[in-house]
Amino acid sequence: MDNGVITGIPYGCEEFGRLTHVMLHRPGSALGLIDKHNHQRWLFDHVPDIDRFVKEHDAYRRLLIDNDIEVIELSDCLSDHQEYISRMPNLTYLHDTAVITSKGAILSKMAWEGRRDEHVVVKEALKNLGIPVLIEFEEPDDAFEGCLVLSGETVLVAETERHSRSSVSKFINRALDSFSEVISVEIPKARRYMHPDTIYNRISFDLALAYLPAFKKTHLFTRDHVEEIDFERYMNNRGIEIISISDKEQRNLACSFVPVEPGVILHYDTALSDETFKELKRRGVDLILFHPEAMTAGGGSLRCMTMRLHRESI
Repeated sequence: MDNGVITGIPYGCEEFGRLTHVMLHRPGSALGLIDKHNHQRWLFDHVPDIDRFVKEHDAYRRLLIDNDIEVIELSDCLSDHQEYISRMPNLTYLHDTAVITSKGAILSKMAWEGRRDEHVVVKEALKNLGIPVLIEFEEPDDAFEGCLVLSGETVLVAETERHSRSSVSKFINRALDSFSEVISVEIPKARRYMHPDTIYNRISFDLALAYLPAFKKTHLFTRDHVEEIDFERYMNNRGIEIISISDKEQRNLACSFVPVEPGVILHYDTALSDETFKELKRRGVDLILFHPEAMTAGGGSLRCMTMRLHRESI
């Protein structure tokens, strides 16, 4: 601790070892800003039951701790922007605002007006944790909400309804200063595909879930070359088999889970079909299931609520 603020933790999530550190934001009074007239403006599917939402979030925190994951509370890492929290009901979906690599954080610039200043709060928290910013967006019209770090050399970005084309172009150019390649995916512009982890997520070293119909067109960028690729074939050539999920599963956030370690995932018990569940069990995947009720009001997953800070290397 330094003046009451947590400092100096390991960071970086390129490796696919065990998850050791995460950051959460416990929901609070800001949820009271949401009512039946404005819930869509706040990106909530319906008005949340605040007490139940908080209790479920607390239960999820305990589940992480029970699985030997250190949980850091966002508010414990703030000194200058505590007052912002009371007017940011979406801040609980903390992963949306930053992706953490060993080179630093890739900081989002949220697209919707109700979330525009969340990166300011998160940037302070990361600074106080000793995590530098690798990439950020500063122009007023920038819109960028996350990417997927596939390895120490590869990142994936999807042009979603919450990513502007110009910001994706900026990201590709900046990312190629630190990574060898960027996979850029054109996907449908709809809420169900709001972030790239709604269509792809890795389970283990050689297995992933994906909703392949959303991959309209995929390009591979390197520092001196661009080519169109078939995403599934490309990943297969990298030794990663993709289990394709159904339309219904994608709508239920089947790809948006938290990998605890290779072959162990934290997930909503409502996300997967019986067929996919059985297939994962057959392949030796351990599913730690959590039942959501009130937490579904914001349309997000456990992954959305979990800023992964550090994974061990193997």
